[in-house]
Amino acid sequence: MKNRFKAPVLAVGAAFVMSGCGLLDVDNPNSLVEESVELEAAANGMVNGALQRVSVAISDVWEAYLVTSDELYWIGSRDAWFSLDHGFVGDPENEFIDSAFPQLGQAVWTASNALRILQNHVDNSVTPADFVLDYHRAQMYNGLILMIVGEVQEDMTFSDKQEDGAPVGPANMFKVLDDAISNLQLAVAGFAALGESELEENAMALVARAQMSRAIWDVINPAAAGSYAAMSFATAATTAATVLGMVSGDWQFTVGFSAGTASCSMCGNINNRKENQLDLSLVTVDTSEDIDGIALMDPVSGAADLALIERLDQWKGGSYLDSGDQYPNLTVTSARLMHLIIAENELFLGNGGAGNAFETSINNIRTLDGEVTFVSGGAVTDMDMLAHTRRVNLVLMGLRLADMYRWDMSDPLWLSTSDAVTAPGTMLPVTCIEQRANS
Repeated sequence: MKNRFKAPVLAVGAAFVMSGCGLLDVDNPNSLVEESVELEAAANGMVNGALQRVSVAISDVWEAYLVTSDELYWIGSRDAWFSLDHGFVGDPENEFIDSAFPQLGQAVWTASNALRILQNHVDNSVTPADFVLDYHRAQMYNGLILMIVGEVQEDMTFSDKQEDGAPVGPANMFKVLDDAISNLQLAVAGFAALGESELEENAMALVARAQMSRAIWDVINPAAAGSYAAMSFATAATTAATVLGMVSGDWQFTVGFSAGTASCSMCGNINNRKENQLDLSLVTVDTSEDIDGIALMDPVSGAADLALIERLDQWKGGSYLDSGDQYPNLTVTSARLMHLIIAENELFLGNGGAGNAFETSINNIRTLDGEVTFVSGGAVTDMDMLAHTRRVNLVLMGLRLADMYRWDMSDPLWLSTSDAVTAPGTMLPVTCIEQRANS
């Protein structure tokens, strides 16, 4: 089961006015002033617009993050991808980090503005009940983009159009994740009160991811400790268990793209332009750099990993051998992630070994693909099984680089002078386009 969210296009047209004495005395029928989005009639469209901007920002900002990791690699013509592929993630002048930053800023501002507008309608409308659902949707989308910011950014500014905003500071980015969790938890409570169970489970699953990422943030900041061990996800595991009680099977929460809304920049660069490709540790490619096989084997069966195939089939819109297009959904959270959160927390608690909770959680995932049962205590260690299972089930979900940092993993392409090597834990910077505009 997949919950797909696609924001519809909102068109608001002003009335066409012409005087009787002047052919040039007209109002633009497409004119839209900023005050128009404050109107009650535009409330739903404003929230849908926030989702659209958030979706676009995710597709833009994840690509640089994932090229830096060992999930994507550069095969095209643009050298700035080469720089990221070799670990130089902290360069504010990198053209692809720089081009993504405005999209991220727009998403943050639009989501925050939508929340402000809907709060005003709930507080001041003569019919506040008409806006409560969209108000909680705005909370969820605001929490979603703040979560992404907290996961992938080394620093962030929160400006208001042409009004400068001070940088949060690398040491304080955990506060962005805390704000994300707060917004998402408010959305959960709001959806529950309205009986909106599907939206409630979406928001709850986002809470679990944000809580997991908050715990990871502490481990990789101010610098990654690089310990190959399971972490405590106590709070996130409790939330994840609640989610698994609400959803069934191979559930996912995705953001979607289409010709009528927006295309996914990362998807187009990989599937159409072939500027970047899935890493060769995951797939094999032909002479045209098209995927022609699976490189990563399952550690238990020894065959091509079925979870990886499932993820790539979804990415390509059918078969991982297809070319795909610029419109695949991006998975933001899933039942698989919930099982992984619980599995890691159980391993941290010492509940590994045959027949224990860690083994059960891992096999809950493997069952989804009909994969061979994992028996703890065999040739494959519990920690190796955890690391492998996270890797193949979270492909293209914007989480890999943090895992590499916390587990002291290195991409063979990283250069010894790169940020990823000299300052493990470094994420995407506030780029030059913002530095030049923001005093």
